[in-house]
Parts: sequence; C-alpha cells; structure tokens
Amino acid sequence: MKMKLPVFNKFRDSKFLLLMVLSGPGFFFMSSMINDANATEDNSTSMVLNTQHTIPLKVAQQLAMATQDACTDKGFPVTVSVLNRDGIDILLARGDGTTGASVDVAQDKAYAAVGFQSPTSGLEERAKTSNPGIIAVEGFTVLPGGLPIRAGDEVVGGIGVSGAPSGKIDEECATAGLSAIASTISSIDTSNASNQMNNTSVTNPNSNQTSNARSNNLTSIESSP
Repeated sequence: MKMKLPVFNKFRDSKFLLLMVLSGPGFFFMSSMINDANATEDNSTSMVLNTQHTIPLKVAQQLAMATQDACTDKGFPVTVSVLNRDGIDILLARGDGTTGASVDVAQDKAYAAVGFQSPTSGLEERAKTSNPGIIAVEGFTVLPGGLPIRAGDEVVGGIGVSGAPSGKIDEECATAGLSAIASTISSIDTSNASNQMNNTSVTNPNSNQTSNARSNNLTSIESSP
C-alpha cells in the first residue's frame, strides 16, 4: 500500500511558510534593524548644532589696515596680528620700519586678549595686583595693545598691536581698527537660541551654515554640542 503524500497547497502552505519566517529569528533581526533605523532617524532629527563664528580674511584685512592707518596718522608704524577665536593666525601685517620684535609682541598680545577674552591693559593691572601668575603663561604678553574681537556677546578673535612708543597708543590704534569694522559685525545675532533654530535642519545642514554666514558677515562653523 502506497502512502499518499500530502499535496502542497500553494496558497495555504505559502502563508504557513511566511508565518514561520516572520516568527523566526529572522523576524526579530529585521524588527531590530527597523527599530534601530527609526531610533537613528529620531536622534538625527532632534540633534541641535551649535554655531561658532570666525573672522573671514577680508574682514581681518580691513581691521589690520584701519589699525595701521590709525597709528600711521600718529606717526608710528606698527605690526598688527589678528587671530581667530582659537588663537590661530588669520593675518599678520608688519608695518614698514617696524622691528622684528614687534611681530612676536603683537601676536602674543592678541593671543592673551583672545585667551582671557579681555583687553591686555586690564590683564597688566591684574598681573601687578591680584594675579601675578598671568605673566608666566607661555605665549601671553599682558602689555596694553591687545583686544578681544567681539560679535555681540561672542568672542570671535583677538587683535594685537605693537610698535608705537607706548602700549596705550597701540591700544588706541587697535580700538580705531575695531571701530572701522563695527558695522560689519554689529548686526550678528550670536544668541544660542537663534543659532540653534537656524541649525536644526538635518536634511541640509549646509544650507543653514551658508545662510548664517551670509547674514552675519562672518564665517560660521557648526559643531556638535
């Protein structure tokens, strides 16, 4: 007697096989992948980037030229150093007839100004009274002539001037230079709320960066919190 083999029903058995596949380990693996993808999507859409601003070369050139012109009008050639927010050189402009030492002094004044986010004339007073250790910081010169460069409440760089007969004159020239570019950076809104709102796009974050840079006359840098 021959045993009758079960007949495969395409519709019924295919549903059964599908159920086995979906209820097996493969289903959980697929489900995990989907959940991970959804979680990644949720995280990416909720990610907020902070915007930092730095001074473009063109603005640094305007600042240095205006500073040198102010000192030239007083009869003194000077060297001007413009650094970014991290203390890295953007521009060094050495005036005709300045000494080699003015290069290092100008850079170190700018470095101290951006590092402490304070005019170096004030740092000199602090070094004399409450905090003498300031003068021991490598690369910092706390003589007058260094000023932080601010856009709103944000420090975006530092300027250092050296070569005039006194640090007071160096600082006056730096102040004149900053006044010359004030209209360029005065309209910037550096509040965290504004920056975060302008940088929440995940689909095209570069468009936010370009928009901010154009509206602020500064170069924007986006970084994770």
